[in-house]
Amino acid sequence: MLKRLIFGLILLSLLPVSTQARAQSRAVAKNSTKLIQLRVIGSQRFSSEVIAAATGLKLGEDASDAPLKQAADRLAATGMFSDITYSYVSSPKGTNAEFKVTDMDKLFPAFFDNFVWMSSADLLKELQRREPLFVGKIPNAGEMSERLTDDLKNILESMNVTATVKVFPRMPQYGGELMGFSYSVEGVKIPVVSVEFPGASPEIAPILQKAAADSTLLGSNYSEMKLRSIAGLDFAAQYHMRGYLKVAFGDPAAELHDRTSGSVAVTLPVQQGMQYKLAGIQWAGNKAFSQDELIKTLKSEPGRPLDQVKMEEEVGGISRVYGTRGYMDARLDPQYNCNDASQTVAVVIQVREGEQYHLGTVEFRGLSENATASLRQQWKLHPGDTYDSSYPSLFLSGISRQFDLSRVKIQYKQELHHDAKTVDLIFTFAPKT
Repeated sequence: MLKRLIFGLILLSLLPVSTQARAQSRAVAKNSTKLIQLRVIGSQRFSSEVIAAATGLKLGEDASDAPLKQAADRLAATGMFSDITYSYVSSPKGTNAEFKVTDMDKLFPAFFDNFVWMSSADLLKELQRREPLFVGKIPNAGEMSERLTDDLKNILESMNVTATVKVFPRMPQYGGELMGFSYSVEGVKIPVVSVEFPGASPEIAPILQKAAADSTLLGSNYSEMKLRSIAGLDFAAQYHMRGYLKVAFGDPAAELHDRTSGSVAVTLPVQQGMQYKLAGIQWAGNKAFSQDELIKTLKSEPGRPLDQVKMEEEVGGISRVYGTRGYMDARLDPQYNCNDASQTVAVVIQVREGEQYHLGTVEFRGLSENATASLRQQWKLHPGDTYDSSYPSLFLSGISRQFDLSRVKIQYKQELHHDAKTVDLIFTFAPKT
């Protein structure tokens, strides 16, 4: 009996130790910050994989709060997203992270003005390799603009080209909203040695070549913007004056002609379109002058290819004619209605005459009182009279026959007061140097 009691007491004394050992063996493992899943949602512009690559996070690496915040900041710095949030769930197996992004509403095209060392397609591919979020457009904020500048410079250096790269906002010629950003290579010569016009007819191709030679294009450093400007003015004019009213130029391309000199050969595709003959001219909105009076001022003949350049020069002259009757705000807008079936164009000139102006004050500066009084006696247009914009030059022509003005420089300025519909004239007389 005593032996059994002693054995029982020994057994009870051992139980707590055995229970504690089992509790230690069941301890919960710590959560792991190893990234095992990365999910990106919310973008309509980029795939989840592209944004995930742009975060800089990699599976198997640390995904604690600090690296996740750095990844969010990295995305925000690009300017491609207007809002970025992230969340994560950790377990002993690892961390699942999720980023939610909102695309920036508006991106702007990136133009590469004179990067002639690679084709446009190869350049875009290389930039996308370096910047996964670059798709040819960039935001008007953030680091993406400057990143591309650095990327372009590094690409040039890899090809042993020493130059600088600058970025400029591209704006419309006559003002307006931002069109995009233009990247330009500076500090290196890229002279244009030739220009070809694929699509130009045999009759017009030599004319375009002459226009290119007469312009500032050949021999100067290549610039896509400059070429487009010359195309829109000089080259297009050669077509417009021959009745090709819908001519269009494609995207220019420049290839290295000689790597030693950096010279380039340029191609500018052309779509000539139809040649239109003048069907007739109509006027609308004219009151101060009759249609018969106006039609006499134009020399374009129906049945012949329309010379649009000449037509608009003549219309501009008619606008000045309106000034002789005081219509200083007169505007004439020719509209071209093309008929492709007959290859003809009917021109309707819309006239906006505006209100009639009257003479306000006349001032002669730089003369003695006697000379001023003498000129006032010669001046026949009185304040309140209907203004005649041709009268000041006729007046000066008249007094030059009466007075020796060979040693005098004369200028006059018309000051229009749109509210009062008056014109003040200021004549300035100064000795010639």
